[in-house]
Amino acid sequence: MANSLSKHAATDRVGRRARHTSICGLCFLLMTALVGCEGSGGISLSKSETDEVPDVPVPAEDGPKLGAIANVSPVLERPDKEARIIGYLHAGAKVSRSVEPYSTKECPGGWYPVRPVGFVCSGVTATTDLDHPTMQAMAIQPNLAEPLPFTYARSTKASLLYEVDPSKERAVRSVGKLPGRSGAAIVGSWTAEDEEGKTLRLAMLTDGRFANAEHLEATDSSEFEGAEINAQTELPIAFVVKRGVRRWSIDGQKYQKLDKLDYHERLGLTGRYRTINGVRFWAVDDDTWVRHKDVTAVRQRSNPPAFVQADTKWIDISVIAGTAVAYEGKRPVFATLVSVGRDRLGDPENSDATALGEFPILFKHITLAKADVASFANQVDIYDLPWAMELSSGQLVHAAYWHDRFGIEHGPGNLQFSPKDARRLWHWATPEVPENWHGAVNLEGTSPTIVNIRK
Repeated sequence: MANSLSKHAATDRVGRRARHTSICGLCFLLMTALVGCEGSGGISLSKSETDEVPDVPVPAEDGPKLGAIANVSPVLERPDKEARIIGYLHAGAKVSRSVEPYSTKECPGGWYPVRPVGFVCSGVTATTDLDHPTMQAMAIQPNLAEPLPFTYARSTKASLLYEVDPSKERAVRSVGKLPGRSGAAIVGSWTAEDEEGKTLRLAMLTDGRFANAEHLEATDSSEFEGAEINAQTELPIAFVVKRGVRRWSIDGQKYQKLDKLDYHERLGLTGRYRTINGVRFWAVDDDTWVRHKDVTAVRQRSNPPAFVQADTKWIDISVIAGTAVAYEGKRPVFATLVSVGRDRLGDPENSDATALGEFPILFKHITLAKADVASFANQVDIYDLPWAMELSSGQLVHAAYWHDRFGIEHGPGNLQFSPKDARRLWHWATPEVPENWHGAVNLEGTSPTIVNIRK
């Protein structure tokens, strides 16, 4: 099974600075090797005026299924290997299909319309045989209701990665290394012998490779989450982003320390503030006060950007403050902390900074199946980047399960959220990822969610 996945996987890798790679380089070209059902040929990202999308019925939800047997199984707009990719399936996923293929042009296994839209070529990356070994091995699919879509583990030490050796039953061969403290999703377990006959207890990764289970430990990801903004919780609010922060009481021109606040604790603010002896205090809604320098305050935008219409979904991110507010039109619906690039307002082309601007979300992934695994954290490999959303700038919005520094600059420049917050924004933002798909593009006619990154 691992061999089936790896043999046809795309070999393109983006550079270390993945956030500045164009959307074509980061996602579409990573699928190039998978589009042709015979494993060859490139793809076209545009279609000519004569290329019409066939008008076919949407397959019934309870109809026959097509299974994905590759790490990335592309869904195309038309039954043509040159057609535009509109999304993809991940190994083990099952999607409803038509009873018969639409055609077999350049796809001997047949082009099947799938639910709710698009065509998949049965053969190299997908199959109608639901008893296929890959379908059995990759039966564990992402859980969209949890903060992380899979069970994730971190490596305790540098370790080998393995693939199945087809020349020897239940044997594996080493194919690479997993640096210490690297992270990956785990979708199964296996016991096999290595090249020297030693029995290994292995954990299966989502790309079909295996890691030594003895060198892995469960992730301890952040429990931090932002606030739903509604009648019960209104802006402004504040988050504690340092340890040892206290509440204060104020009597006239005197102030006194009270109890300590928890790291990442959320506080409701009244909007009032006072400055005493040069120290600014925010009034908390429980009649206590906090020093301005001890917390990160989140306030509502009074002057939304020009692109905002009544129903526009957009996320307003302040690089200086490390805050993010999701809006629907002028109405805030969610507020939280975000980690931006460690160089903050540096040159994003030559430093670990986050680029400023107004960027629509072009592609959403449950996990980023193909990317440079060394580009998301320092000196470790991060596989299966969860709740990833690609911006037109090439930057990513995603969950970070390997740290708890939200609200503080951290990382190489992408927009990193806690797992709970990233999941919340992923489900809310457009484009919608159809059921059982792993990723989808923002199609024409669909209003994109815009990420506004400012100082």
